[in-house]
Amino acid sequence: MANEKEPRLDFDWRSITAEDSPQTPMDTMKDPMLRDLATPKLNVGDRAFDIELPAYDFSDGSERLTDEMFHLSAIARDQPVALIFGSYT
Repeated sequence: MANEKEPRLDFDWRSITAEDSPQTPMDTMKDPMLRDLATPKLNVGDRAFDIELPAYDFSDGSERLTDEMFHLSAIARDQPVALIFGSYT
């Protein structure tokens, strides 16, 4: 892959790998099957895969599970949707 950064070879990848893990992060990145799983299969304009998750109510500042389910397909049918994954702590 042309634009991929080469991993740091001077870094001890075992130092951040669980003791009982059979693979380091480097081993995982070299595995063609795992790389395929990490490769997006959608193109610009394609419909995203549907996601179904339990809906929570945070209106009073605390997390409360509702009896509803969130369906990405229902929201995306009526308007564009941006999904942002990350930590905001």
